[in-house]
Amino acid sequence: MDHKLPQEIPKDLEYTLVNELLNNPFLGINITDGEGRVLFLNATHRQITGHDPALYLGRTMKEIAEEKLISESATLISLEKKQPVWINQVSSHKDRFFQVKAIPVMDEKGDIVYVINYLLDASELIKLRDELQKAEDNNKTLTTKNKLLRQKLNQSGEIIYRSKKMEKIVEVATKVAECDATVLITGPSGSGKEVIANLIHAHSRRSQEPFIKINCAAIPEQLLESELFGYEAGAFTGGNPKGKKGLIESAHKGTLLLDEIGELPLSLQSKLLRVLQTQSVRHVGSNKDIQVDFRLLASTNANLKQMIEQKTFREDLYYRLNVIGIALPGLDERPEDIIPLLYHFLDQDNEKYHMKKTFQKNALQYLAGQRFPGNVRELRNVVERMVIMSQGDQITAADAASAYRIQDEDSGEMENFTPEQETEGASLKEMIAAYEKKLLEKYLEKYKSGAKAAAALQTDQSTISRKCKKYHIHSE
Repeated sequence: MDHKLPQEIPKDLEYTLVNELLNNPFLGINITDGEGRVLFLNATHRQITGHDPALYLGRTMKEIAEEKLISESATLISLEKKQPVWINQVSSHKDRFFQVKAIPVMDEKGDIVYVINYLLDASELIKLRDELQKAEDNNKTLTTKNKLLRQKLNQSGEIIYRSKKMEKIVEVATKVAECDATVLITGPSGSGKEVIANLIHAHSRRSQEPFIKINCAAIPEQLLESELFGYEAGAFTGGNPKGKKGLIESAHKGTLLLDEIGELPLSLQSKLLRVLQTQSVRHVGSNKDIQVDFRLLASTNANLKQMIEQKTFREDLYYRLNVIGIALPGLDERPEDIIPLLYHFLDQDNEKYHMKKTFQKNALQYLAGQRFPGNVRELRNVVERMVIMSQGDQITAADAASAYRIQDEDSGEMENFTPEQETEGASLKEMIAAYEKKLLEKYLEKYKSGAKAAAALQTDQSTISRKCKKYHIHSE
């Protein structure tokens, strides 16, 4: 059975239907004459546009558009084209968005006598669209910021981790970077303390300012004070005749990292404490204070609490430094990070040595099961050895074992290497030269290649330096 609507509206429904249409709470209506002059507006028109009907009635849509009450007029477009049009409009309130359909009504001659405009409110849809767009833009901005941050972290551009422990540490470091609180970063040697310091500086408001790094163990004690605090002209024999700005002063507006803070002599600990308390520094040989504004980071692999008990580290300085503490785990506490780090260092060394080495699965399995007491730094050296020493493009388990055993062998020799084995009373420079010669002879015998021997020796520099430091050998 065909249920078609009747072609004509029953007479007794006409008034009710027109009344309901004109007073529809969801549909705004604007009726103009053939000149575009407004004849009628329903109540919903005001709700949608936010405009008093008095602004429209008796006036032309051209006048209304020229006064910028609306962005453009569907009536004027319809009068010009003599056909129905759909457009999007914005009222002068800026937060009222609506769609308008203008329908021209023509007489027998084809002249327009009326234009009926239907307005549909789109404000909520537009707001929702804008919110979604804003969320997407924010997500893109966050992604871009994270990408830039990762590029600024260190020379390689990344902190490599997969473990939950490191994920939590990175989250904490990123959070504390937002404030200027002093941070004490602790952890075993080679675990990545400087990388976390890089992250904090790169993510801070001081990221565009200097980042001064001072290794308190690398500068002889007699020079450390003048390097840290600077000195006046003529302060001591052999100094710059014009004086010199200290490293603390050089960190003004930026970040200062005091690495190996546990190696700072007691006499300088009190002076550093004064700098932190007064935010000022005084050159050696001067009685004038210079104001400095810097964010302090400190790192150490020493047990500072034990040093406090032994009276070798000031307790008041410790609490000044340890406002926020970040303790890095050794690689043995996060073994899931080993394989990502292996791939990362392999990429670096492939680029460095213009190679295309890859790991065989058994090589990865071997290395993932080993201990690395030197942590990330030791792992990095092992990878460089494998890249240099392996014969083919694929690094095998045998290559991995050889590189790892060299590390063990070298460590064993270093444990047996003491100053008494060489010239007694030798300087740091002389001791390092003596041991480097010994290692080079060993590598030449092992690899029968001067280039490979030199490359292997290069990866041992940090080990030699740490060992000499262990025996308190100082340069002259």
